[in-house]
Amino acid sequence: MLSYFFLLISLTLLSLKMNLFFLIYFFFFMNLVFLTSAEAKDFFSYISFNMGLDYYSFCMILLTFWLFILMMYGMLNLKLLYFSYLSMLVFLMFFFLFLCFVTLSFFSFYIYFECSILPVFFLIYGWGYQPERVFSSLYFFFYTLFSSLPLLILIFSLNNLLGYFYFYIDFSSENLFLFFFFIFSFLVKLPMFFFHLWLPKAHVEGPTIGSMILSGVMLKLGGYGLIRVLYMFTSLVNCYSFFFMSLSLIGALYVGLFCLLQSDSKVLVAYSSVSHMSLVICGLMSLSWYGFTGSLYLMLSHGLISSGLFYFVGCLFDRLGTRSMFLMKGLINLSPSLVMFFFLLVVSNMSCPPSLNLISELLICFSLMGWDYLSLIYIFFTLFFSACAMICWFSFVSHGYTFGLVLNLDSGFVREYYLFFMHLTPLYLFFLNLDFFI
Repeated sequence: MLSYFFLLISLTLLSLKMNLFFLIYFFFFMNLVFLTSAEAKDFFSYISFNMGLDYYSFCMILLTFWLFILMMYGMLNLKLLYFSYLSMLVFLMFFFLFLCFVTLSFFSFYIYFECSILPVFFLIYGWGYQPERVFSSLYFFFYTLFSSLPLLILIFSLNNLLGYFYFYIDFSSENLFLFFFFIFSFLVKLPMFFFHLWLPKAHVEGPTIGSMILSGVMLKLGGYGLIRVLYMFTSLVNCYSFFFMSLSLIGALYVGLFCLLQSDSKVLVAYSSVSHMSLVICGLMSLSWYGFTGSLYLMLSHGLISSGLFYFVGCLFDRLGTRSMFLMKGLINLSPSLVMFFFLLVVSNMSCPPSLNLISELLICFSLMGWDYLSLIYIFFTLFFSACAMICWFSFVSHGYTFGLVLNLDSGFVREYYLFFMHLTPLYLFFLNLDFFI
């Protein structure tokens, strides 16, 4: 782990001057070495200098590697001011996310967790599209920072009490306030319904690459943090999980209905992320093998699909200058290949086979059946309304009378098709090889 640590530090410093193609191929090589040399185990392995690797962190690091490679490919066509600083921010973000997933200490996890917010803040603030990005970046920063301050105080107090505070520590508590403030920061980060308002603002005002990494990896920090924390409060989770699960189920239903009313494509994808993350909360709060495995699968599949959908919206926005689905019509007449990849992403987001979303939502449904059979009613309508929103979006964009700016649309670049292909390929390969994670 320490070798990766020093390698990433050197890459971050050299990213100001190095060729982006060289960095992309080097990341491919690092991903291949990590995939072949490391091994996912039930407990931490490869422990060195307060860093280690287990089953969940292995999967999250693989997702982070893959999405950062795709994000750097998406940066190839950008002609922005201070591009070298943008690439350094991207590498800095990857550096902190990697450390988040390999650290063994709660305090180190908190530090890296908060440091990973800063590059996203500067990404939205500096390279956003509209003047409202100033308000959105501050909204995102203070929303997450305010929710995590109680967590820092609790980590300090427990560290002083116990002398150390690591993952899987033999510690349990039945203090309700301790339980709530420990998970509150991660629920805001996911985000949970009622604490989700920062997410659409950050996506709408941020650049495409910012949306890709925010939806692909940053949201998963909340789920990963819950996995690390919930085992300390099993008795309280069994007593009070009904509150969080009920709120998440009702919130997912409302968000699914709200998606049907959206005309902005980015907001639609952002709210569908809230709906999926609500199912992750339900799966984790069930404290069952089905729930944890289904939540992990859903975080992986959602990271790939939402990143691909945001990249598709960004491709259209670069050409048409709008995100309104009412002004994008008849794309299938001009670029059928682009629409084909859009269709595959949409049906994967709807949990159609052979998408990993299908397996993940089935496992979460099994875990909720053990909790309460009536919860399946909410899940059914949530998935139904989300699927209706996706079908309406696809119908508006692909079919209809072609007019206006759409007539000047090109058929797409090879780089864009390659990115869509690389978003979808792991999704289907994981479905065909599920024992890779088990």
